[in-house]
Amino acid sequence: MNFRKQILDILDNKSKLKGHRAYVSAISRELGISNKTVEDCLRRMESEGEIVEDKKLGKLYTAKRLKLLKAEVVSKKQEFVFVRAKGYSEDFYVARENSKGAINGDVCLIKLTSAGSKNARREATIVKVLEKKNKLVTGVLMKKDYDITYEEENKHTSFISYYVQSQRFNKPIVVDEKNLNGAKEGDRVCVNIVYQAMSPDENLIGEVTEVLGRADDKAVLEEAIIKDHNLLTEFSPLTLEDCERVPDKVRSEDKAGRLDLTTEKTFTIDGADARDFDDAVSIKVLENGLYELGVHIADVGHFVTKDSPLDQEAYIRGTSVYFPDRVLPMLPEKLSNGICSLKPNEERLTMSVIMKIDGEGKVLEHKICESVIKSKARFTYDEVYKILQGDEELGEKYKSLKADLFLMDKLAKIIEAERTSRGSLDFDMPEAEFVLDENGNVTDVSKRPRNDATKLIENFMIAANETVAKHFNAKGLPFVYRIHERPMKESVLSVLDFMAGLGLHTIRAPEKITPDFYQKLLKIMDNVKHSDVLNKVFLTSLKKAIYSAENEGHFGLASPCYCHFTSPIRRYADLTIHRIIKDSLKKSFTKDELFDLENFVVDASYQASVTERNADEAEMQVDDLKKVEYMTHFVGKEFDGVVASITKNGIFVQLPNTVEGMVRLENLKTDYYDYDERKRMLIGSKNRYALGDEIKIKVLSADVFNRRLDFAEVYDKQNIKNQNKSKKNKNQNILCL
Repeated sequence: MNFRKQILDILDNKSKLKGHRAYVSAISRELGISNKTVEDCLRRMESEGEIVEDKKLGKLYTAKRLKLLKAEVVSKKQEFVFVRAKGYSEDFYVARENSKGAINGDVCLIKLTSAGSKNARREATIVKVLEKKNKLVTGVLMKKDYDITYEEENKHTSFISYYVQSQRFNKPIVVDEKNLNGAKEGDRVCVNIVYQAMSPDENLIGEVTEVLGRADDKAVLEEAIIKDHNLLTEFSPLTLEDCERVPDKVRSEDKAGRLDLTTEKTFTIDGADARDFDDAVSIKVLENGLYELGVHIADVGHFVTKDSPLDQEAYIRGTSVYFPDRVLPMLPEKLSNGICSLKPNEERLTMSVIMKIDGEGKVLEHKICESVIKSKARFTYDEVYKILQGDEELGEKYKSLKADLFLMDKLAKIIEAERTSRGSLDFDMPEAEFVLDENGNVTDVSKRPRNDATKLIENFMIAANETVAKHFNAKGLPFVYRIHERPMKESVLSVLDFMAGLGLHTIRAPEKITPDFYQKLLKIMDNVKHSDVLNKVFLTSLKKAIYSAENEGHFGLASPCYCHFTSPIRRYADLTIHRIIKDSLKKSFTKDELFDLENFVVDASYQASVTERNADEAEMQVDDLKKVEYMTHFVGKEFDGVVASITKNGIFVQLPNTVEGMVRLENLKTDYYDYDERKRMLIGSKNRYALGDEIKIKVLSADVFNRRLDFAEVYDKQNIKNQNKSKKNKNQNILCL
């Protein structure tokens, strides 16, 4: 039941209506909902760029009818911007005079002026800035002295202009001297943008809100990243006060009406460094031979009531953010590590998905309900893996659960095989694992292991998420889906070009790109050395998964219907789904309630997508910072690595511990190089570099302030010289003959 789509259809079909009230009345009558509900929805849809109001004519138009697209500014130069719109593989160029002053991160409505062709770029003009994203940014405070002489009047004037240069965009932020808040030139500061002009000719104007430290102080770099992404490090007093009403223990009244699973053998499996435990599992084999798999998720929604201060701040945060040395949780510790954490031998409220699965991995029946469990153990991935590998000591320690673990391993492999058979993709990209000392300094960086124990939980969580999504899609209720759109044909063709450049025999791309086609390409890559690095090309050709109120399927999982249900402690999208489940178990929705729920689902999906991407960026930047800090101890040292990516300016080399650095052209073997973008190669007259090539490097520098590592290729120059001399002599002999 998609009310918004119905409203858009009404607007497209009621072209004779005039005046805002007329539209509201017509929509209210046709859909059978109140005027107030319609008003709220129209206001939201206009702010989100779905509809546009022409107040002079008294008309409401759909963005689609006006051929407008919603887009985000992804690159800002002084003289132009680039914007990215859904459904287009390439970004659109927007000339300076058509940019309406938009800067990186701003969400806009655009009109295409050129769709592009072989010899022409795609161009657009920004019609309206819907959302200005950059409210608070960090940068270094700088000043510029101006000296002006008026020759005719023989007068001399000087003044000082202060500005903050942020890494987020090129345009400086001008700060008046009275708004420095005690900051001095060379300070790393937080600046609030108080004026963002609609004209590209005007300056950004800001005021310093906080001095983080000196620009050359390494201690403030992580804090600057956190501030730059507007991440909250402390909970508001109102939220903490609201948290006080949450009990420390599950009470008898909390358990009323729930399925009692406290005697079942449930347990958690997480990483050794896990900070919250929000999922438990259980298994048994039924008399008819079916597996009964239980996935039990912390019932956060029981304690975080809708629109409470706890809920409002969780919505703003959207997700927990994980750094090597700390976590910025979505919920206060009393919830995330207390009453909602599924600790062993403690009664906990849960939302359970109990699935009956056959020997081919198909879910034949399922039950979704409120429950209460008492976890029997807390396993780490390493412990489970060792037990599955036959560790006798751990097997004896957990002998009452050992058989369950082996049964789970068997079922997980069946579920994975079923998903693989329909085309699910598994990239197995390397992830960094950090070891810290007591002062938070990185003492080691390594590749995080992924084994049967981690895959076991992955497969069970995917099965539960898919089951819940299918259930509510069939019910037709507003819902938060996790969608992953199919890649653009152009992106797929670039992957095929890349594979051809490696000398691999590929298959022709079908008209409609399917997951199993990508799966076949990945199988071709399996036999290529360092395929984990090469698989980055496949990953970057795919779109990013997002949350959506519209079910568009999940390409990467080859799933027609998917959601995130399993982590409500750390993701607001999951908490929203839990609320929908709980409400649907207890009542029927009125039309107005469904309308309100649909609006909220749209808002929550967008907010969850935005906060997830923001958190991912911050986590990546802090990881890079920690890696560079670690590598400062190895300047001058040599390492073996693999070419991970290539640009016209040089190559990026990945070390076995996942650290990446750049070898610039001047630090490669001496040659004249051309960058072949199609094949992703750097080609010289004597040398060639391709993705996956093994290479020896020396660490030249580790710049923590710019999070940059510079490498130089290590090679025997005399040997290269002799090889070239030999080639020259050989050529001379050929000429003589």
